[in-house]
Parts: sequence; structure tokens; C-alpha cells
Amino acid sequence: MRSENRRSLLGKWLFTGLRQPNGWRIGSLLVGMIVAIGLLPLVAATLDLERNLFFAVHGICAQSHNLHVGGVQFPLCARDSGIYLGLMVTLGVIAFRGRRRAGRLPPLPISLTLLGLIVIMGVDGLNSTVAELGWDAVYPPRNDLRLITGLGFGVAMAVGLLLVANQTLLAPDLIDAAQAPIGSWADMGWVVGALALVVLAIASDQAVLAWPLILISVVGVTGVMTFAIGLPVSAFAGLNGRVRHPRQLLLPGIAGFLVTLLLLALLARWKIEMEVQGVLPPPLIP
Repeated sequence: MRSENRRSLLGKWLFTGLRQPNGWRIGSLLVGMIVAIGLLPLVAATLDLERNLFFAVHGICAQSHNLHVGGVQFPLCARDSGIYLGLMVTLGVIAFRGRRRAGRLPPLPISLTLLGLIVIMGVDGLNSTVAELGWDAVYPPRNDLRLITGLGFGVAMAVGLLLVANQTLLAPDLIDAAQAPIGSWADMGWVVGALALVVLAIASDQAVLAWPLILISVVGVTGVMTFAIGLPVSAFAGLNGRVRHPRQLLLPGIAGFLVTLLLLALLARWKIEMEVQGVLPPPLIP
């Protein structure tokens, strides 16, 4: 009886939501997203995305500890996948919470927590390196630890990059100087909850959930490179402290993206040459 009441309440909630001015639009968007995610494995197989994305980011990391979810190999290693998933998910939560124009550092306890997440990933990375060199590691390296510590680093990275972007590019009157990207433990709770969903999706071992995460991680790494290249281009164009609309960043963004594609190609080619010559171990091609 209680479960029937819950289903009834859920049905009323959904019906009420759809009756709102933008309800049908939001409902259609959600249905479209679900259908798109369901079709991703078929599209990926048709385009051979697993292999193509592997070589697209071949020069970014060693690709020796990649995640395998639902029979699909992630193109980035577990740690890098965690970093860029953590980055993108955190930026999404910050935007959802209305803090995308934040202009100050988080409160000291949260800032120290973010710094701690960076240190933890560094320690885990050092431990993995020690093991790979054949020395005695403090603990056995594992992909789940690489993923989780990478996610934590991605949170700190998202906060840092957002503050740099806002303080460098936005017009001063558009910056919310009283707001931090993560301003309270409640905000941090939202981030942790979203990252927990990512971990659960990976733990489910379902290909249909792997592909959205793969695409998000690839967008993350290309986005960071585009930002790093586009930022000085924006400064050269005299946009520092003058951006009031995203369209002002269109040309620097395009320039940064094109240079990013060139760098990815050059790095991949260089790494393949090193592998052919035997300087680097052969790749684990999916």
C-alpha cells in the first residue's frame, strides 16, 4: 500500500512538473538525452570510437592503466579519466548551483580540503611510480584508487580554473566577488554526490553508461588544453577584464581548439614513433 502511494505521488509530481511553462521542454530534453545515451554504444561501434579516441589522446598519458567498463576501454588511463571527469562534473555542479561567476577562494577549511585532495593524488601517483620502477610500494597500486584520487584532483582543478578564467576574462562588474565556486560544505556535498554517481556508473560495468563518461573525459582534456592556449590569445586580443558575452571568446576559443587538435596529433605521432622504435612499450590498443 505504501509503495502504491509513493508511485502515485511520483506520478503527480511528474505530471505537475510537465504542466509548468517549461515542463514539456524539460521533459523532452530528458527523454532525448536518455535516447541519445541508449544509442551511444551503437554509434560508437559504427564509428569505431573506442579505437579512434584511444589514438586521439594517445600522447596525453601512458594509457597503461585504463579503465574497462562493460567491455569498453576508456581512452585515458584511470587517473586521467578521474581528473577530467572530476573537472567536468564539478564545473557542472558549480553552474547548476549558480556559482559560475564566483570570484573568491573557498573558505579556508574547504580550500585546505581541496589542497589535501591534490596532495592525496600526488602521494598515490608517487606510490604507483615506485611500484612500476620495481621498488617496494607502500601499498599495491589499484585502478580504483587512481580513479578516486583523480576525481578529487579534478574537483580542485575545476575550482582553480574557474577562478582564473573569471578573474582574467570577465568584466569586473560581472564577477561575484562575494561568492566562491564551492562556498560551503553543502556545496561540497553536491559535488561529492555527483562524483559518487560517476563511481557507481563505472562500478555498474555497463557499456551504455561508459560511453557518456568517456566522451565527457575527452571533452575535459581537450577543453583544458583549449583553455590553456586560448587564454593568452584572449590577452593578446585585449579581452582581459572585458568579456561580457561568450561570443567575445569565439575566435580565441576556435584558435585554441585548432592548436589543441594539432598538438594532440603531434603528441600521438611522437608517441607512436617511440613505440615503434621500442623506446616505449607497445600500446594496449582496444
